[in-house]
Amino acid sequence: MTHPRLPRNTRTKSVRLGYAIEEADKLELERIAAKGGVSAAVFVELMVRNLPLTAEGLPEWMPTTSNEELPINPD
Repeated sequence: MTHPRLPRNTRTKSVRLGYAIEEADKLELERIAAKGGVSAAVFVELMVRNLPLTAEGLPEWMPTTSNEELPINPD
């Protein structure tokens, strides 16, 4: 099943993603995109644009490491 394409010249500087991910994750991404009626590329763009970020600019679900804590020395 093909998904609606974006109109020509919609993207001003398009690039191809070249990340290696697990096949199961790629298939899941494509399945979710298809349920939304968009291509995997459009889905990734929407995901990036709408991802809730913390004050540090990281996704809310991503674990953070705090540089403000002093290391504990077990002396």
